[in-house]
Amino acid sequence: MSRTDDPGKYPLVSVITPSYQQGAFIRETIESVLSQDYRNVELIVVDGGSTDQTVDILQKYARKYGERFRYVSEKDKGQSNALNKGLAMANGDIIGWLNSDDTYWPRAISRAVSALVKHPEYGLVYGKADHTDANNKHLRPYPVDSGINRARLFDVCTICQPAVFMRKSVLDEVGPIDESLHFCMDYDLWMRIAAKHRLGYVNQLMANSRLHDDCKSVKQYFTVGLPEIIRTSLKNYGAVSNHWLIQYIAHHLPEGPAWLMEKMKQFRVFGIGPRVSASNRFEDGWVPPHWKMEIDNGGESGIECLIIEGDHQQPRFDRKAGRLGLTVYINGVRHREYKFDEGTFTIKIRLRDQAPSYTVEIHSDASFIPARLKVNDDDRQLGFKVMGAVPLSATEARMYEILQEEPASVGQWLVKRRKFKW
Repeated sequence: MSRTDDPGKYPLVSVITPSYQQGAFIRETIESVLSQDYRNVELIVVDGGSTDQTVDILQKYARKYGERFRYVSEKDKGQSNALNKGLAMANGDIIGWLNSDDTYWPRAISRAVSALVKHPEYGLVYGKADHTDANNKHLRPYPVDSGINRARLFDVCTICQPAVFMRKSVLDEVGPIDESLHFCMDYDLWMRIAAKHRLGYVNQLMANSRLHDDCKSVKQYFTVGLPEIIRTSLKNYGAVSNHWLIQYIAHHLPEGPAWLMEKMKQFRVFGIGPRVSASNRFEDGWVPPHWKMEIDNGGESGIECLIIEGDHQQPRFDRKAGRLGLTVYINGVRHREYKFDEGTFTIKIRLRDQAPSYTVEIHSDASFIPARLKVNDDDRQLGFKVMGAVPLSATEARMYEILQEEPASVGQWLVKRRKFKW
């Protein structure tokens, strides 16, 4: 399938390039598409209203290439929205997705088309790729796996997005790009396609993924990327792999074991377990002097204990404040009193009688209103700050202990404890 062949004999390939403020790179991206040896290609650039030199570059290519090159430049809702706009404009049977700072290797498109024509069972094909720097110089190979399927995608994503070509009919089947995602929309798409179709591998270099200072993969991995990956895994599999959990835990260890265990509950690390079903704890972690929690003991395993990690901060704002006294009531019965000096503290409440639910109330003997102390304009009556409050099953309690005592070993423990079959 060379550039001298009749393009009408082969499927039209639509390459979609979302773009915003990438004038430094987009010329290389465009040239890598239009210089391919496969002629039956249209390139659609969906620009988000760039104010750098991008639009000037796009206008020049539109004049030169006519129908083979189309673009729009207008404000959009981000990369995922731009991709869906491009898909709506595409005429091709095969779709390539090339960001405006990435490039194709020569013959990438012809190799992808050959594989898709030869293997009608493939929903998409992907190939090898390299990481390059801002000057398009080789950094290292992208860690691409051969033979990826739905089970492997659960563990980790080792498909390089610019090295992927998809059937338009498959995209129409699985639905559009999820516009609620701004980082891992590609990973989500691979998961959805792999649930219905085989993924084909081309054992050739197909694309370059550029790493530079403004690249989302560099700047937003932990703040945006990893939380989206976890949410996407839960959406598509109902669980999160150990690989992603270990990265999340390692990054958030400073937040403390109880905070992490609250997240692990949200991520359904050990399935359905005891949970806080209602609480008057404020969103910023503070609790009123009369704090009430409803705990549901449903699920696959019973409750072992309730862990509360708190912080007595009142003495920082009020020199007259002393120790914090807390009285705990369980199902209306007084359980125990605690006294804490200024600073952090931990309460561990055993709940082993396996009642279907518990009402836990914690009464503070001291409280303050920040606005009255001229700390800020917060006029709430506050008892203390809570970093985490989480009911734990026996297995969850063991994980909490490891996070407290030997956090470096939690990854190894998770790998041994959590096994999956898809």
